[in-house]
Parts: sequence; structure tokens; C-alpha cells
Amino acid sequence: MMFNWVEKSNPDIYSICPDGSDMIQLTDDPSEDVDPAWSPDGRRIAFASSRSGNRQIYVMDADGEALTQITFDFENDRPIWLPSGEQIAFRTTAGIGLRRWRIIDLSTNEITKFSEPSPDHFYQTPAWSPDGQRIAYMSLVEKAERNNGSSQIHIRNIDGTNDVALTNDAWTNIKPIWSPDGSKIAFLSAREGNDNIFALYVMDMDGENVRRLTEPSYTERASFTWSPDGQQIAIGDIAWGRIHILDLDSGEERELVVLQEGDTVLAPSWQP
Repeated sequence: MMFNWVEKSNPDIYSICPDGSDMIQLTDDPSEDVDPAWSPDGRRIAFASSRSGNRQIYVMDADGEALTQITFDFENDRPIWLPSGEQIAFRTTAGIGLRRWRIIDLSTNEITKFSEPSPDHFYQTPAWSPDGQRIAYMSLVEKAERNNGSSQIHIRNIDGTNDVALTNDAWTNIKPIWSPDGSKIAFLSAREGNDNIFALYVMDMDGENVRRLTEPSYTERASFTWSPDGQQIAIGDIAWGRIHILDLDSGEERELVVLQEGDTVLAPSWQP
């Protein structure tokens, strides 16, 4: 597993075994190294760094070697590997308060547009299904129709067809992530009644069997990741600076790493 360790306000990227052993520092730079993400084959790591002056996307080997900068324009962060391992989606800030998603092809370095500019920078994060055939995302269609603060989790085919809403309530539902076998989707929701406080939920890919996994105690900046066997989820939030691992069968919860006073860990990413 990877995560960000923030010491003296400087985030670096570390790897660690799920039992909390064998922690290794992978980056060591005065700039911020954030948003680590494993490639689908577990051999490479994408992340965002401000070491060039503003945040750009970098790729390195799993041991921290062979560091390569892959984006050079605007400001870019939040890398997401597509299932093929040949492309990376990332969030671009270009314009005041507007962000959009683009995709880079690693073999050609060609960058293509994926989404239109939007002010909803925390929420509209695409999630590709493991087979690469569908995308889960947060939709604002229902919000516009109802004129309220709701947002719903949708899935659609990769070509944009067969768009289906999986949630249908008056609250904010955000950040869907597929389980490794593609059968379930985890997401954050404020459906407990406070639109600024989220709990972690899991549902079947057709929207059935919705189950709450945590108490409502997270912000919209929480990030989470499935274990390769789909039996656990690690979740962290900058608001409280800890990473917890949840067992989906037993409901047990444990802290990944014991911290020194003043240190913070966040942004877990489980190696496939």
C-alpha cells in the first residue's frame, strides 16, 4: 500500500505492508509529492508534485526509481490509471475556479480532453471499471432537475451510452470507486442528514444492497482504496490525518500506522 506522510507540512510518498510493517520512503523532495496511484500491474506509481514550480504528473517505478515527468502545462493533479495501464487520467486547473479531466497516452504523450471545465472540483472524479467497459461518476443532472444540493452516482458505458443512476436521494453522493472484481462500488454519501459530513457506503454495481461501512465522520476530501481481494477498504481524510482499514465482512476497523504527534497520513492506494 502507498500513502502520503505529511511531516512539517511537506508530504512525501511512502509504501507500507497492510499490517503496518516494512514502511519505505519513496520520495524525498522539498516540494509536495501527493496523490499516489498504483498502475494496474503494480509496477509503477503515478503522483502529482510541485517540484517543477506548479503541480504536474510524474511516474516512477514501484521502488521510487526511474522518475519521469509526463505533464508540463497548466496545473495537474489527481492521476488515475486507466485499466489498460497505457493511459492516465488527471485533473487540470486552467482558469479561475474551473477544473477538467484530461487523459495522457503514455506511449505517445498525446493528451486528450475527457470532460468539460467544471467548478465541482472535489466531486466529478471518473472511475473506470476494472474491465474498462464502464465509468462510474457523480452526476449533477438530478441536482439541476430538483434545484437542490443532491448529486447522484451514475454509471455509463465507455462510449457514453446506457447512463444509469445508481443512487436516488436528496443528498450528496460522491467519489465512486469500483471493487477489483467490478461487482461493487464504494462511495461517500451525506445521506445521514448533514450535507458536509460523509459516511462510506458500498453497493452492488446495479445500485442494490446499499450498506453503510462507517459512521458519518469524513469530509469530501476523504480518499479510499480497495484491497486486491475486495475484502477490505483503506480510507484516509486530511481532516483527521489517519488511515483506517475496514474489514467488510466483520466490520472491524484498525489504524494502518501509529503516528508521532503532529504527523499526518492520508491518500491510501492499495497495490493491485
